[in-house]
Amino acid sequence: MKKEGEHIDLKNIDQKSKAFFAGGKFVWKKSEADVWAELEARLSDRNAPKIIFLNSSHTKWLVAAGIAILLSIGGFMRFYTVTVQAIAGQHLETRLPDQSEVKLNAESSISYHPYWWKINRQVKFEGEAFFKVEKGRKFTVVSRKGLTQVLGTSFNIFAREEIYKVVCITGTVRVKSKQGNEAIIKSNSKAEIKSNGQIDVLTNIETYPEISWRRNIFLFTATPVREVFSEIERQYGVKIDIEMDDNSLYTGNFTKDQNVEEILEYVCPAMGFRFARKSAGEYVIIPGNE
Repeated sequence: MKKEGEHIDLKNIDQKSKAFFAGGKFVWKKSEADVWAELEARLSDRNAPKIIFLNSSHTKWLVAAGIAILLSIGGFMRFYTVTVQAIAGQHLETRLPDQSEVKLNAESSISYHPYWWKINRQVKFEGEAFFKVEKGRKFTVVSRKGLTQVLGTSFNIFAREEIYKVVCITGTVRVKSKQGNEAIIKSNSKAEIKSNGQIDVLTNIETYPEISWRRNIFLFTATPVREVFSEIERQYGVKIDIEMDDNSLYTGNFTKDQNVEEILEYVCPAMGFRFARKSAGEYVIIPGNE
Protein backbone atom coordinates (compact mmCIF):
# COMPACT_ATOMS: atom_id res chain seq x y z
CA MET A 1 0.00 0.00 0.00
CA LYS A 2 1.23 3.49 -0.75
CA LYS A 3 1.69 5.92 2.07
CA GLU A 4 -0.37 9.02 2.25
CA GLY A 5 1.07 11.70 0.02
CA GLU A 6 3.29 9.21 -1.84
CA HIS A 7 3.52 9.83 -5.57
CA ILE A 8 2.94 6.82 -7.94
CA ASP A 9 4.89 6.82 -11.18
CA LEU A 10 2.24 5.55 -13.63
CA LYS A 11 4.62 5.87 -16.52
CA ASN A 12 7.10 3.48 -14.89
CA ILE A 13 4.35 0.89 -14.15
CA ASP A 14 3.14 1.06 -17.71
CA GLN A 15 6.62 0.37 -19.05
CA LYS A 16 7.04 -2.68 -16.74
CA SER A 17 3.64 -4.05 -17.84
CA LYS A 18 4.58 -3.77 -21.48
CA ALA A 19 7.86 -5.55 -20.77
CA PHE A 20 5.95 -8.43 -19.03
CA PHE A 21 3.48 -9.08 -21.84
CA ALA A 22 6.18 -8.60 -24.48
CA GLY A 23 7.90 -11.76 -23.19
CA GLY A 24 10.65 -10.39 -21.04
CA LYS A 25 12.96 -12.93 -19.41
CA PHE A 26 11.75 -14.53 -16.17
CA VAL A 27 13.91 -15.69 -13.33
CA TRP A 28 12.96 -19.27 -12.13
CA LYS A 29 13.87 -20.82 -8.82
CA LYS A 30 14.97 -23.98 -10.75
CA SER A 31 17.28 -24.18 -13.69
CA GLU A 32 16.11 -25.45 -17.06
CA ALA A 33 18.10 -28.66 -16.53
CA ASP A 34 16.34 -29.25 -13.19
CA VAL A 35 12.92 -28.70 -14.79
CA TRP A 36 13.62 -31.24 -17.57
CA ALA A 37 15.01 -33.77 -15.12
CA GLU A 38 11.86 -33.52 -12.97
CA LEU A 39 9.62 -33.89 -16.02
CA GLU A 40 11.44 -37.03 -17.15
CA ALA A 41 11.13 -38.49 -13.66
CA ARG A 42 7.37 -37.97 -13.69
CA LEU A 43 7.03 -39.56 -17.12
CA SER A 44 8.88 -42.65 -15.91
CA ASP A 45 6.64 -42.96 -12.82
CA ARG A 46 4.66 -46.21 -13.16
CA ASN A 47 1.78 -44.80 -11.16
CA ALA A 48 1.41 -41.74 -13.31
CA PRO A 49 -1.34 -41.89 -15.95
CA LYS A 50 -0.01 -42.47 -19.46
CA ILE A 51 -1.37 -41.87 -22.91
CA ILE A 52 -0.48 -44.55 -25.47
CA PHE A 53 -0.59 -43.69 -29.13
CA LEU A 54 -1.17 -46.70 -31.45
CA ASN A 55 0.42 -46.73 -34.83
CA SER A 56 -1.17 -48.52 -37.78
CA SER A 57 0.70 -51.79 -37.15
CA HIS A 58 -0.66 -51.97 -33.60
CA THR A 59 -4.18 -51.32 -34.85
CA LYS A 60 -3.92 -54.07 -37.46
CA TRP A 61 -2.65 -56.49 -34.82
CA LEU A 62 -5.58 -55.75 -32.51
CA VAL A 63 -8.09 -56.16 -35.34
CA ALA A 64 -6.52 -59.48 -36.33
CA ALA A 65 -6.61 -60.66 -32.71
CA GLY A 66 -10.28 -59.71 -32.46
CA ILE A 67 -11.11 -61.63 -35.61
CA ALA A 68 -9.18 -64.65 -34.36
CA ILE A 69 -11.16 -64.62 -31.11
CA LEU A 70 -14.46 -64.41 -32.99
CA LEU A 71 -13.44 -67.27 -35.27
CA SER A 72 -12.41 -69.36 -32.27
CA ILE A 73 -15.78 -68.81 -30.60
CA GLY A 74 -17.61 -69.58 -33.85
CA GLY A 75 -15.54 -72.71 -34.38
CA PHE A 76 -16.23 -73.88 -30.85
CA MET A 77 -19.98 -73.38 -31.29
CA ARG A 78 -19.93 -75.12 -34.68
CA PHE A 79 -17.88 -78.18 -33.82
CA TYR A 80 -18.38 -78.78 -30.08
CA THR A 81 -19.94 -82.26 -29.93
CA VAL A 82 -22.02 -84.16 -27.40
CA THR A 83 -22.00 -87.96 -27.71
CA VAL A 84 -24.38 -90.33 -25.94
CA GLN A 85 -23.55 -94.03 -26.09
CA ALA A 86 -25.40 -97.09 -24.81
CA ILE A 87 -22.99 -99.94 -24.14
CA ALA A 88 -23.78 -103.65 -24.43
CA GLY A 89 -26.55 -104.68 -22.06
CA GLN A 90 -27.79 -101.10 -21.62
CA HIS A 91 -30.68 -98.98 -22.92
CA LEU A 92 -30.49 -95.18 -22.64
CA GLU A 93 -32.90 -92.33 -23.15
CA THR A 94 -31.74 -88.79 -23.95
CA ARG A 95 -33.24 -85.46 -25.01
CA LEU A 96 -31.83 -83.24 -27.73
CA PRO A 97 -31.66 -79.42 -27.39
CA ASP A 98 -35.18 -79.00 -28.87
CA GLN A 99 -36.53 -81.64 -26.45
CA SER A 100 -36.79 -84.31 -29.15
CA GLU A 101 -36.54 -87.74 -27.52
CA VAL A 102 -34.11 -90.51 -28.46
CA LYS A 103 -34.19 -93.99 -26.94
CA LEU A 104 -31.00 -95.92 -27.65
CA ASN A 105 -30.85 -99.69 -27.84
CA ALA A 106 -27.75 -101.53 -26.63
CA GLU A 107 -24.47 -100.78 -28.46
CA SER A 108 -25.83 -97.61 -30.08
CA SER A 109 -24.52 -94.07 -30.15
CA ILE A 110 -25.64 -90.61 -31.18
CA SER A 111 -23.68 -87.35 -31.46
CA TYR A 112 -24.72 -83.75 -32.20
CA HIS A 113 -23.61 -80.10 -31.96
CA PRO A 114 -25.70 -78.45 -29.19
CA TYR A 115 -24.59 -74.85 -29.85
CA TRP A 116 -25.32 -75.19 -33.57
CA TRP A 117 -28.68 -76.89 -33.07
CA LYS A 118 -30.90 -73.90 -33.87
CA ILE A 119 -29.13 -73.57 -37.21
CA ASN A 120 -28.97 -77.25 -38.16
CA ARG A 121 -30.84 -80.09 -36.43
CA GLN A 122 -28.55 -82.95 -37.40
CA VAL A 123 -27.29 -86.00 -35.54
CA LYS A 124 -24.82 -88.74 -36.38
CA PHE A 125 -26.06 -92.17 -35.40
CA GLU A 126 -25.13 -95.84 -35.48
CA GLY A 127 -26.97 -98.75 -33.90
CA GLU A 128 -30.69 -98.83 -33.18
CA ALA A 129 -32.86 -96.09 -31.70
CA PHE A 130 -36.40 -94.80 -31.50
CA PHE A 131 -36.78 -91.10 -32.31
CA LYS A 132 -39.67 -88.84 -31.34
CA VAL A 133 -38.91 -85.52 -33.05
CA GLU A 134 -40.37 -82.16 -32.07
CA LYS A 135 -41.80 -80.10 -34.94
CA GLY A 136 -39.52 -77.43 -36.37
CA ARG A 137 -36.72 -77.21 -38.91
CA LYS A 138 -35.69 -80.23 -40.92
CA PHE A 139 -34.29 -82.95 -38.68
CA THR A 140 -31.58 -85.17 -40.18
CA VAL A 141 -30.10 -88.45 -38.96
CA VAL A 142 -26.84 -89.37 -40.69
CA SER A 143 -25.50 -92.94 -40.57
CA ARG A 144 -22.72 -94.71 -42.40
CA LYS A 145 -25.04 -96.32 -44.95
CA GLY A 146 -27.97 -93.92 -45.18
CA LEU A 147 -29.69 -90.71 -44.20
CA THR A 148 -33.14 -90.05 -42.73
CA GLN A 149 -34.94 -86.67 -42.76
CA VAL A 150 -38.14 -85.56 -41.02
CA LEU A 151 -39.94 -82.43 -39.84
CA GLY A 152 -41.81 -83.79 -36.83
CA THR A 153 -42.58 -87.46 -36.39
CA SER A 154 -41.63 -90.70 -34.63
CA PHE A 155 -39.64 -93.51 -36.19
CA ASN A 156 -37.20 -96.33 -35.49
CA ILE A 157 -33.81 -96.71 -37.19
CA PHE A 158 -31.74 -99.87 -37.31
CA ALA A 159 -28.26 -99.10 -38.69
CA ARG A 160 -25.77 -101.87 -38.00
CA GLU A 161 -23.03 -103.10 -40.33
CA GLU A 162 -24.70 -103.64 -43.74
CA ILE A 163 -28.29 -103.34 -42.52
CA TYR A 164 -30.16 -100.02 -42.64
CA LYS A 165 -33.91 -99.94 -42.14
CA VAL A 166 -36.32 -97.24 -41.01
CA VAL A 167 -39.81 -97.82 -39.65
CA CYS A 168 -42.13 -94.82 -39.62
CA ILE A 169 -44.54 -94.81 -36.69
CA THR A 170 -46.17 -91.39 -37.17
CA GLY A 171 -45.77 -88.59 -39.72
CA THR A 172 -43.61 -88.79 -42.84
CA VAL A 173 -39.99 -89.84 -43.28
CA ARG A 174 -37.57 -89.44 -46.20
CA VAL A 175 -34.88 -92.12 -46.50
CA LYS A 176 -31.81 -91.65 -48.72
CA SER A 177 -29.06 -94.10 -49.61
CA LYS A 178 -25.42 -93.16 -50.16
CA GLN A 179 -25.93 -93.95 -53.84
CA GLY A 180 -28.51 -91.16 -54.14
CA ASN A 181 -31.72 -93.19 -54.14
CA GLU A 182 -34.53 -92.04 -51.88
CA ALA A 183 -37.98 -93.03 -50.69
CA ILE A 184 -40.68 -91.25 -48.73
CA ILE A 185 -42.69 -93.37 -46.30
CA LYS A 186 -45.61 -92.61 -44.04
CA SER A 187 -46.84 -94.18 -40.81
CA ASN A 188 -46.92 -97.99 -40.58
CA SER A 189 -44.35 -98.31 -43.36
CA LYS A 190 -40.76 -99.54 -43.54
CA ALA A 191 -37.86 -98.66 -45.87
CA GLU A 192 -34.74 -100.81 -46.09
CA ILE A 193 -31.59 -99.89 -48.01
CA LYS A 194 -30.09 -102.83 -49.88
CA SER A 195 -26.40 -103.41 -50.55
CA ASN A 196 -26.69 -101.87 -54.03
CA GLY A 197 -28.27 -98.69 -52.68
CA GLN A 198 -31.77 -99.52 -53.83
CA ILE A 199 -34.55 -98.98 -51.26
CA ASP A 200 -37.29 -101.53 -50.62
CA VAL A 201 -40.51 -100.15 -49.13
CA LEU A 202 -43.21 -102.08 -47.28
CA THR A 203 -46.50 -100.40 -46.37
CA ASN A 204 -49.27 -101.24 -43.91
CA ILE A 205 -46.97 -103.29 -41.70
CA GLU A 206 -47.30 -104.22 -38.06
CA THR A 207 -44.80 -101.90 -36.38
CA TYR A 208 -44.85 -103.34 -32.87
CA PRO A 209 -42.25 -106.08 -33.57
CA GLU A 210 -39.89 -103.37 -34.82
CA ILE A 211 -40.05 -101.31 -31.63
CA SER A 212 -40.82 -103.96 -29.00
CA TRP A 213 -37.20 -103.76 -27.84
CA ARG A 214 -38.20 -100.57 -25.97
CA ARG A 215 -40.18 -102.83 -23.63
CA ASN A 216 -37.34 -105.37 -23.42
CA ILE A 217 -39.23 -107.77 -25.71
CA PHE A 218 -37.37 -109.15 -28.73
CA LEU A 219 -39.40 -110.62 -31.56
CA PHE A 220 -37.96 -112.40 -34.60
CA THR A 221 -39.75 -113.56 -37.73
CA ALA A 222 -37.71 -115.53 -40.27
CA THR A 223 -34.57 -113.75 -39.06
CA PRO A 224 -31.10 -115.10 -39.92
CA VAL A 225 -29.95 -116.93 -36.80
CA ARG A 226 -26.64 -115.05 -36.74
CA GLU A 227 -28.57 -111.80 -36.32
CA VAL A 228 -30.46 -113.38 -33.42
CA PHE A 229 -27.22 -114.33 -31.65
CA SER A 230 -25.83 -110.85 -32.32
CA GLU A 231 -28.86 -109.31 -30.61
CA ILE A 232 -28.40 -111.63 -27.64
CA GLU A 233 -24.77 -110.49 -27.39
CA ARG A 234 -25.83 -106.82 -27.36
CA GLN A 235 -28.64 -107.21 -24.84
CA TYR A 236 -26.65 -109.26 -22.33
CA GLY A 237 -23.13 -107.97 -22.93
CA VAL A 238 -21.73 -111.43 -23.69
CA LYS A 239 -19.61 -112.97 -26.44
CA ILE A 240 -21.07 -115.78 -28.59
CA ASP A 241 -18.86 -117.70 -31.04
CA ILE A 242 -20.56 -119.70 -33.80
CA GLU A 243 -18.31 -122.56 -34.92
CA MET A 244 -20.20 -123.28 -38.12
CA ASP A 245 -21.56 -121.66 -41.23
CA ASP A 246 -25.32 -121.65 -40.95
CA ASN A 247 -27.82 -119.32 -42.64
CA SER A 248 -30.94 -120.80 -41.05
CA LEU A 249 -33.86 -118.52 -40.21
CA TYR A 250 -35.28 -118.24 -36.70
CA THR A 251 -38.78 -117.31 -35.58
CA GLY A 252 -39.40 -116.74 -31.90
CA ASN A 253 -39.01 -114.26 -29.06
CA PHE A 254 -37.49 -113.66 -25.67
CA THR A 255 -37.67 -111.07 -22.90
CA LYS A 256 -34.88 -109.34 -21.04
CA ASP A 257 -36.01 -110.60 -17.62
CA GLN A 258 -34.68 -114.04 -18.59
CA ASN A 259 -30.99 -114.76 -18.16
CA VAL A 260 -28.77 -115.40 -21.15
CA GLU A 261 -28.46 -119.14 -20.68
CA GLU A 262 -32.25 -119.50 -20.54
CA ILE A 263 -32.45 -117.70 -23.87
CA LEU A 264 -29.80 -119.93 -25.44
CA GLU A 265 -31.66 -122.99 -24.21
CA TYR A 266 -34.72 -121.78 -26.17
CA VAL A 267 -32.96 -120.75 -29.37
CA CYS A 268 -30.37 -123.49 -29.84
CA PRO A 269 -32.58 -126.62 -29.74
CA ALA A 270 -35.08 -124.98 -32.11
CA MET A 271 -32.26 -124.60 -34.64
CA GLY A 272 -30.62 -127.96 -33.99
CA PHE A 273 -27.70 -126.39 -32.09
CA ARG A 274 -26.31 -126.63 -28.62
CA PHE A 275 -24.16 -124.24 -26.63
CA ALA A 276 -21.31 -124.51 -24.17
CA ARG A 277 -19.94 -121.98 -21.73
CA LYS A 278 -16.28 -121.20 -22.43
CA SER A 279 -15.77 -118.69 -19.62
CA ALA A 280 -17.67 -116.01 -17.72
CA GLY A 281 -19.67 -114.07 -20.31
CA GLU A 282 -18.47 -116.17 -23.27
CA TYR A 283 -20.32 -118.99 -25.07
CA VAL A 284 -19.81 -121.15 -28.12
CA ILE A 285 -22.53 -122.49 -30.46
CA ILE A 286 -21.91 -125.91 -32.01
CA PRO A 287 -23.98 -128.39 -34.05
CA GLY A 288 -26.36 -130.43 -31.92
CA ASN A 289 -24.95 -133.75 -33.08
CA GLU A 290 -21.46 -133.13 -31.73
